[in-house]
Amino acid sequence: MLALTNSPSKAGIVGLAKWLPLAVFSLPAGVLADRLNRKHLMIACDLVRLLGAASIVVALAFGRPSFAQLVAVAFIDGGLFATAHIAERGALRQVVAREQLQDAVARNEGRSYAAALIGPSLGGLLFAITRTLPFVADAASFLCSTTAVAATRSDFQVHSEQPPRPWREMRSEMLEGLRWMRDQPFYRMTSVLFAFGNPLFTGLFLLTLLLAHRGHASSSEIGVMFTIMAAGGLVGALLAGRLRRAISARGLIIAGPWLAVGVLLALLVVHNPLLMGVVVACAEFMAPATNAVVAGSRIALAPDALQGRIQAVATTSSMSLVWLGPLAVGFGFERLGASATTLAAAGWALCLAAAATAAPSIRHHVPVDADPDTDAVGAQAR
Repeated sequence: MLALTNSPSKAGIVGLAKWLPLAVFSLPAGVLADRLNRKHLMIACDLVRLLGAASIVVALAFGRPSFAQLVAVAFIDGGLFATAHIAERGALRQVVAREQLQDAVARNEGRSYAAALIGPSLGGLLFAITRTLPFVADAASFLCSTTAVAATRSDFQVHSEQPPRPWREMRSEMLEGLRWMRDQPFYRMTSVLFAFGNPLFTGLFLLTLLLAHRGHASSSEIGVMFTIMAAGGLVGALLAGRLRRAISARGLIIAGPWLAVGVLLALLVVHNPLLMGVVVACAEFMAPATNAVVAGSRIALAPDALQGRIQAVATTSSMSLVWLGPLAVGFGFERLGASATTLAAAGWALCLAAAATAAPSIRHHVPVDADPDTDAVGAQAR
């Protein structure tokens, strides 16, 4: 959109259309992931996303895509991404053994960080050759994904003997996932911590960019800086198994915000963009292991019939405030200056770290090998 119109506001609207569905569609997507065949749902999502990417290729071949088309494709793509992600998390317990769930989540985290490391550079290279190539590659990637999902031999859910509930009960079904999370103190508290922690990290990325820009860093230096930041998460994902075996669940959850405090204070004195990338990479390092422990044990504990809805609640809550970080950092940087904004972000991280350290509920982590069908765990879940 930016290349076609040179309009930052229109590009921003397309970006909003891409990420808004993550909050809007997650709860209904959770119901679909529990009601429908998860494998078929994931394949359908990929095929429609393929058609969306292909529609841009066709539009570019015959002229240029309209603003409305790009907004529509971005919105549909974002909604189907959320649906496929929730179905994938719900299917994970049927694909890998219970004791491998946390490592499986960590591997998926590594996949995401690798994509963040490679994707922007590859997309920029393809776009420089011709504008259609990134969308051709995007369509091809969905075809590969569809083939891989279809070729997976495992069933993606436990087949129920119960007749399906009427669609008019969809709203009450959404509430069942909320009730499950409400009745689990550990997962309820981690959802709150993630909800307030995610805007800290989205704001941190913008803050680092603004600090580098203020220091007159070149575009190539900024690109390398963000590559280093993504590499921190990738290394953390590769070492997540060792970290979660060496550190308790509570230790991992507490370490993240305390590390963020140190990173933000370091940004007050580090001005070289490459060193800034290394510093922020340290904050990214712990996230995959933390996500592996929390999401992996939640998948192991939750009943299969509720997997989609519980993941939907977790996704909605964790992403509910992500917009706040960049907004606060952008406003603060412009009105208060770089140092005051950095100190304010460090104060936010300090409050989060103190809350995590003091929270009694995260001391009672349910082990990954707990059986969701036993009386004790089942009573807790109810």
